[in-house]
Amino acid sequence: MFLTSENAENINDTVFLLLNAPAHASTAMLSFGNACASWLIFIYPLALLIYWFSFNRNHQQVALSALLTSLIALSINVIIGDFFPHPRPFMVPIGHTFISHVADASFPSDHMTLACAMTFSLFFSQRLILGAVLLVLSGFIAWGRIYMGVHFPGDMLGSVLVALGCAFAVNKAEPLLIPLFDKLSNLNAYVFGYLKLTRAKH
Repeated sequence: MFLTSENAENINDTVFLLLNAPAHASTAMLSFGNACASWLIFIYPLALLIYWFSFNRNHQQVALSALLTSLIALSINVIIGDFFPHPRPFMVPIGHTFISHVADASFPSDHMTLACAMTFSLFFSQRLILGAVLLVLSGFIAWGRIYMGVHFPGDMLGSVLVALGCAFAVNKAEPLLIPLFDKLSNLNAYVFGYLKLTRAKH
């Protein structure tokens, strides 16, 4: 039996209702769900900033690869959302929604795409421990977005596939990008070296 679009939507809805918060969810669970859905994502750019400002060239190359992967993946999300728009749960409507969100396309999830793009990029760069930590956090982000009622499970699956494809492509193209990485790293060292020298004179 083939999986038709109607069957896929039915599975998507069923899994969503299993994970979505009930109408009378506890304050503690809603607070935790909101933290996962809205705040965990900030750990990812923070991790890249730490890598970049370590002033270690290898770390900076990893950070730039992750940044490039994220930008490409999010751009693909925009294209998919424009050409194949899918309503959010509260637009159907189905389930319960506990955080406000603009009524735009839900597939794929930008939060999950950003999280997974950085995570998979780190894995391809052999940063396995940090990648594993961020992968676990990505799972909590996915759960939080569904639990709070702004995304379907299918949105998360789409994000994983987009992010994985982009991370793979950037990793394969990395030898071509090394000159760009080197120039940006040199520029960064020059700017901060100049600022450090200027501050020392004062």
